Amino acid sequence: MKTLLPIFLAVTAVCLLAAPGRGDHEKGDILLQRNEMEQIKAEVKNGQQRLDSLHGEQLQVSRKITEYDQKISSDGKIIGRLNSELGQLQSDIQSGEAELQERENMLDRLHRRYLGSLRQFYFAASGRTALLPELPNTELEKARQVVYLTALAGFESQNVTQAETLLARTSGELTELSGRSRTVSKLKKSKETSVALEKSQRSKQQRDLDRLQRKSREEADRILTLQKAAEEMEALVARLERDRQRAVSGGEASAGRSLFATLKGQLPPPCGGRIVAQFGASVDPVSRLRSFSPGITLRGRPGNSVRAVAAGTVAYAGDLRGYGNFVIINHDNQYYTTYAGLGTVLVSQGQHVQGQASVGTAAGDGLVKFEIRKGSEPQDPVKWIRFESL
Repeated sequence: MKTLLPIFLAVTAVCLLAAPGRGDHEKGDILLQRNEMEQIKAEVKNGQQRLDSLHGEQLQVSRKITEYDQKISSDGKIIGRLNSELGQLQSDIQSGEAELQERENMLDRLHRRYLGSLRQFYFAASGRTALLPELPNTELEKARQVVYLTALAGFESQNVTQAETLLARTSGELTELSGRSRTVSKLKKSKETSVALEKSQRSKQQRDLDRLQRKSREEADRILTLQKAAEEMEALVARLERDRQRAVSGGEASAGRSLFATLKGQLPPPCGGRIVAQFGASVDPVSRLRSFSPGITLRGRPGNSVRAVAAGTVAYAGDLRGYGNFVIINHDNQYYTTYAGLGTVLVSQGQHVQGQASVGTAAGDGLVKFEIRKGSEPQDPVKWIRFESL
């Protein structure tokens, strides 16, 4: 549990340093704490490497998004040109259809004129045979009409042939335009489908980029928090080292049997509320990551009074940057209780407090983390607290 790591280290440091008379062994314990500080720094370094890796992934995804943007833009221009070409083809097809209709009408008129000329020729030729015995002058006139009508019929026949040729050409051009229009329409549809797929892929890449950016922000925040925690812990260890040296030089000694140990199973709860996180190992249901909680978490009302479970001396009271306020109470230089997640702290370091004395108030979320330690060894608070008093 990320939020308990610095508190765990702080409690361990206090537990190792608060009891006097340990000499060189305590120095080794302090060196162990400093090694743990180095572990925090190593985690910061690993986090920075993860952050660099996330930045590299973001760069790759950003490049893919840029490529998709370029493809979408390029295909969009092609679709625009195809739309223009398709519009021109449709306009040409409309003009071709109008011209085709006009040529069909012209061919129909020429056909009628040609048939009319043929009828006149037929009547003229028929009338010439019937009038030959009795009208010789008329015969000559009829002959002239036949020659004229023959020439006229030939002329009209040529007009019909030309009109048919023009009609066939116009029909062929119209067929070609329709074919090109279908081809352009298919190409346009294909490009539109391609653009839709590219937009879908771009949206997916954008979601991936958003996810990576969110993870990067979280990792950066985590690194900053660890860095600040390391700084706080280094300062705390240094101060406790000075306290240890003063205690050793003062020749202080701890009592033999702990009065606090006799209270096991009889301690009152540190605050009102219900237990929402148990002591011991657990697996996060979402991330599936294993973690160890050295204490319990109680949820009560924001602003609830948080009380010392037994008499003792305040070994530490203050804010661990990034993790809020917490208090550590030394009981007989053998047992220690911690109260974390406080909104306010009402005691100061070195102050002697009685059991049930208020050490602070719960923060806005109402969550209070409580631990009991024998030296540096965490104890299960549930085995020490009276359940019926919760």
